[in-house]
Amino acid sequence: MENHLSPNLPKKAFLIGELAAVKRTIAQKDEEMRQMEERLQRLELAYERPQRGRQHRDLRSYKNYGGHEDADEWMRHPFEDRRQNVAKPFLPYVKLPSFSGESDPNVYLGWEAKVEQIFNMHEVQDVQKAKLAFLEFLDYAMQWWHTLVMDIGLNKRPAVVSWEDFKECMHARFVPPHYRKKLLLKLQRLQQGTQSVDTYFKELETTLTKVDMHESEESKMARFVSRLRRDIQDVVELYEYTSLEKLVHLASKVKSQI
Repeated sequence: MENHLSPNLPKKAFLIGELAAVKRTIAQKDEEMRQMEERLQRLELAYERPQRGRQHRDLRSYKNYGGHEDADEWMRHPFEDRRQNVAKPFLPYVKLPSFSGESDPNVYLGWEAKVEQIFNMHEVQDVQKAKLAFLEFLDYAMQWWHTLVMDIGLNKRPAVVSWEDFKECMHARFVPPHYRKKLLLKLQRLQQGTQSVDTYFKELETTLTKVDMHESEESKMARFVSRLRRDIQDVVELYEYTSLEKLVHLASKVKSQI
C-alpha cells in the first residue's frame, strides 16, 4: 500500500528543530548567568575573609538585628536592609577602577568621579551602585569598610543602600572637612585673571565637582561670567546665550578678538 505523507510533516520537523535550537540557546545563557553570579559571590567572599575571624566573634551580638535570625547571611550581603522585604537585583558586570583607601582626598574624588561616569554610561541602577563599588575596594579601604558595616549592624543603624548614602560615608572618611573648606575658599576667590577662558572654565568646573555643588546651569553661567576678565565680561554681557557650552565658546571668541 502506498504511503501518503502529509505535506505539513517537513514544516513540522523544521519547527521542532528550531525550537530545540532556541531551547539550547536559552539553557546556555542561563548557565552563563549562573557562572557569573558564582564568580561575583566568590569575589565578595574573598574580600570578607581577612575580617572573618573578628567578625565571627561579633555575630552573636548581631544575630537578632532587624529580626533576622541568620547573622552570617547578613555578613554575606551587608548592603541589604533586612527590615525591608526587597528583592535582590542581579548585579551587572561592570569594570570599575579599584580604590585602596589613599589619604589624599583628590585620589578618592577622582575615583568617585570615574565610577559615576561608568555607572552613567552603563545605566546602572542606584541600588546596585554601592555593591559594585565595594567589590573594587582593596587593602585599607576594604578593611575600613568591613569595620563600618559591622558597626552599622551592631548598632542597628540604617543600612547603606543608596549611592548617595555610600558617598556620604566615603566623604566622611576620605574627604576631611578642612579640605572642603579649602575648596570653598578657592571657589570664592577663583578668577580668570591671566588664564585662558578654557583653562579658567575647566578649573571652575573641576572645583565645583569636588565641592559637590549641584548648581543649576543658570547659576553656573552667572558664576562663570562674574569671574571673567572685565574687558571680556563687558562684551559677553551684550550677547544672549542659552547654554554653558555656548557661553564658554563666546567668551573664548571675544578673548581672541581683544
